[in-house]
Amino acid sequence: MKALRRQSGFALLELIVAMLLASLLALWGASAWMQQAEDTSAQASGVWLLTLKKAVDQMLVRQADLLVGIVQPDAQGSGYRDIWRPTIAELVAAGHLSKGFPSRPSVGYEPWIRIFAPSGPCLTRGCKIEALVWAQPVGTQLRHAVDSNRLGKLLMALEGQGASVHPLVPGRIKGATLDRSNPPSPELAAFPVGTIAALSFYDSTQYAHFVRRDDVRDTSLKGKLDVAQSITSQTELVAAGAVRAGARVSAGEYLQVGALATVGQTCEADGLIARSDDGSLLSCHQSRWQASGASFGGAFLTHNWRSCHRNQHLVELLPFNFYGLEMTNPKTGECNCPAGFSPQLLAVWRYPHDDKDEYRSFICLR
Repeated sequence: MKALRRQSGFALLELIVAMLLASLLALWGASAWMQQAEDTSAQASGVWLLTLKKAVDQMLVRQADLLVGIVQPDAQGSGYRDIWRPTIAELVAAGHLSKGFPSRPSVGYEPWIRIFAPSGPCLTRGCKIEALVWAQPVGTQLRHAVDSNRLGKLLMALEGQGASVHPLVPGRIKGATLDRSNPPSPELAAFPVGTIAALSFYDSTQYAHFVRRDDVRDTSLKGKLDVAQSITSQTELVAAGAVRAGARVSAGEYLQVGALATVGQTCEADGLIARSDDGSLLSCHQSRWQASGASFGGAFLTHNWRSCHRNQHLVELLPFNFYGLEMTNPKTGECNCPAGFSPQLLAVWRYPHDDKDEYRSFICLR
């Protein structure tokens, strides 16, 4: 009987020890599970911040011209309430993030995005554009933010592109590719310990020499410009050389001609337009400047058998010495009328005793 009681007591002790071990194992397992859940959450938050950083990378590329001042926002605006402080909702609307992208990481940090104003010769040579994306602990998360294990998991998920405010160096934002003072700019407050950050960067210098649509810069071309369609300008269109068009040239307002010419002088090519000293419009026709719209096309003389270019014989006809009188039309240089004019006979005369010499004078009218 005593042996039976001893046997029963020993079995009870074994049961107590077994229950104690089971409780310890359960407690250890729960703690390990909680740690694993914490690590998973930290890793997911790092992936979240990396995705946000890549979205800002895309945004910098698309909005680079607006950020450096090469173009101005159109009537619809840029799509951002403040382009220097874009929000996650605006990045989703712009297509840089997928719909349903969480507004916060799983660890509950508060996200921020700040684009720093570029400096330097942005309009002529281009410049560097930087944006900082960060998530900082708030509220109850401040107590857990000093956990080095959490920071390690967060930075590991950022694939070497992240930085953090470490408890041992609270005055710096340090990482593999980033080392800035905390705060990174005067207008920002210091980041709390445990903050994770990533730097977005875009270099606009590689495309600074290209002309954009709605470009506000003065553009200078050293060679010719060939345009297959029309050229439209809201203000002046200035060219130091000739401007040629394969089709008509039209103007919605006045067409001002600055070149000066003199009526009757030779001109380079038919079809040129100029103006006289008094402002009259001149056109080049048959290699001579003529008053545009004038009804008088000049005058000329003809002889029944002599050339009109030889006028020496007129001295015999005229009772006074008029040596050097031209028979040709000064507007054409020949004994004819300019195109568009018709010769009108003014007079016919002959020598008194010689019917072989007959002279006719003509005036050119429209």
